[in-house]
Amino acid sequence: MKKDNVILFPGLKERLFRKGIDSLENHQYADAVNLLQQAKELSPEDPQIDKALVIALYEKGDYEEAKDIAKEMLLQGAGDYYEVFDLYLMILIQLHLHDEVVHTLETLFEEQHVPEDKREHYQTLLNFSKKTVDNKKNDFVEKSVSAEEVTEGSFQEQIIKLGSLADKNIQPYLESVVGLLKNGQAHPFLQTVALNVLKEHHIERTVEVRKLGFSGTFNPSTLPDVTETPFFQSVQSELEKELEHENPVLMRQVKEMIKRHQFLMFPFEPEYEKMMLWAAVYRGYSRMMYGEDWNKKKAAEKLGLEETELDEVLSFLELLEQVSEQMG
Repeated sequence: MKKDNVILFPGLKERLFRKGIDSLENHQYADAVNLLQQAKELSPEDPQIDKALVIALYEKGDYEEAKDIAKEMLLQGAGDYYEVFDLYLMILIQLHLHDEVVHTLETLFEEQHVPEDKREHYQTLLNFSKKTVDNKKNDFVEKSVSAEEVTEGSFQEQIIKLGSLADKNIQPYLESVVGLLKNGQAHPFLQTVALNVLKEHHIERTVEVRKLGFSGTFNPSTLPDVTETPFFQSVQSELEKELEHENPVLMRQVKEMIKRHQFLMFPFEPEYEKMMLWAAVYRGYSRMMYGEDWNKKKAAEKLGLEETELDEVLSFLELLEQVSEQMG
């Protein structure tokens, strides 16, 4: 088998693809991109390879390249249309291309091609992007925002205001942002956004954070990324071992839940020694959400723990879900 006078080994494309998927699952995104790009060179129109490459590029942060491939797949009708469409929307939002999100979704609704199970989700994204576009048109983000105004307004307005500080001189707003972090009544999501703004500005002063009943002091410049904390990585890995092959759909949904909860808790995280306990509760909680039974007593015995310990973590997960719902 030859390609451009280069001898190719039988099954090379499949091996590159499989290794690329393994790297992607192990969060080795640069390796995944490299392997999948090699596989794509051997088979330029394989939708499986293209979809995996889009995901790897997205996770690596190469949003523009991911966008180009996803858009080409949509134009060609390659792969599962709505799976690719969802990826494309995620990339557009990550690139802050809300006007393109609006155009894309409005076109879909006009053509009446929206599946019933996705209608509500797409409508929510459309409303959010429309509001973001309108805010930009009204110079909402670019106008001068006083230090006091940063933490005022609706939940969405505060997110936009805080996000606008990423490319501004942070000093005039610093005390307001620090004040938000130590306000135990503030929404945890806003506090994480604020903390990430300080991290992006490499603020090295120690700040106090109070959220979800926890309190502590942190140096924003030394904090890891939200999804790179040891606990998050460990719990996700543990669940992947048990659910990846048994129930991959449930695994993806549990991953999203853990990521959502981690963002709310950040920079706090449970003790690493309790990783197995939390993994077990996440597994049980996710099954309960789908109407399945969860034998907490049996799970506790397997871990050598008291059932009350599982109940405590379960109550906290339910609290985090309630807090998530408040975001509207």
